[in-house]
Amino acid sequence: LLPARRILLDRSDPLNQFDEITFRDRFRMHKENALEIITLLEPRLSSLSQRGRPVSNQLQVLITLRFLACGIFHRETGDLCGVSEPTVCRIVHKVCSAICELRSLYIKFPDAAGQANYKVQFYEYGHFPGVIGCIDGCHVPIKCPSTPDAEEYRNRKNCFSINVQGVCTPNLEFSNIVARWKGATHDSRIFLNSSLCAQFESGQHSGLLLGDSGYGQSNYSFTPHLNPTTAEQQRYNRAHIRTRGMIERMFGVWKTRFQCLRNTIRFKPRRCCKVIIATAVLHNYLKQHGCPDLPMEDQDDADVPMVAEAANDQRGLAHRAAFTVQHFSI
Repeated sequence: LLPARRILLDRSDPLNQFDEITFRDRFRMHKENALEIITLLEPRLSSLSQRGRPVSNQLQVLITLRFLACGIFHRETGDLCGVSEPTVCRIVHKVCSAICELRSLYIKFPDAAGQANYKVQFYEYGHFPGVIGCIDGCHVPIKCPSTPDAEEYRNRKNCFSINVQGVCTPNLEFSNIVARWKGATHDSRIFLNSSLCAQFESGQHSGLLLGDSGYGQSNYSFTPHLNPTTAEQQRYNRAHIRTRGMIERMFGVWKTRFQCLRNTIRFKPRRCCKVIIATAVLHNYLKQHGCPDLPMEDQDDADVPMVAEAANDQRGLAHRAAFTVQHFSI
């Protein structure tokens, strides 16, 4: 007879091990939300190996959620869950890839009906007419890449990062995200090279994007007046600031739930981008399924926007001037 197989390491079961409050503190969501995500991802996952005692799909997802929520080293995550450090690394990469496959289902730019609804919601919040989204860049810190182009990841704060472009909805969800550009890349360059910019240029969307002075002014991308001199321009800027503040709030909610975005992600840049997209998908999923936001923590130091690389479109400046007089005169 063959000897009985030895189980060398016990696996944890966080869903039964922790009560609801302890689980929420460690995973930044409720148990029912985690169970929904496990069910959603299970068809896309399989055991990493059939040798020994394979890591269950449930534990694979929980290990990844734990890493995304806390941003701790894989060794600590492995010790908590009863798996090795290399196994945690493989699991996180695999589960994040599976989550990224759901991107088109949960991160969508609004259609015509949605844009009309967003215009109403944005106006009720900030009294800026015609807005369908607020756009901004957000830096996610990464370790220094071991590649010849490493310095291109160094941002203006002298840290290595991925510069993430996000567009928010009035519900503080992502309607668009681009996470593939190096930290030294200018916000306006990311937007000008994005598919979203091409869609606006071709007239596919009917509405305005609000961005800071780091973006160029055009007939659909509206930036603040740098030196407001009239009452109309001052009212325009106040409404612009109130409305565009939504994207800063969204970034704050996003980073508060997924602490790995505040800590340094210690992967290669390509894998870091997958982690960022995965957290954005989960952020939207949790917002759409009623998971309450966590109390806001101290936000990162505010980034002073750079003036756009390219000169503002003169027609765009004229359009903004006419828009200001039309909508912000008493």
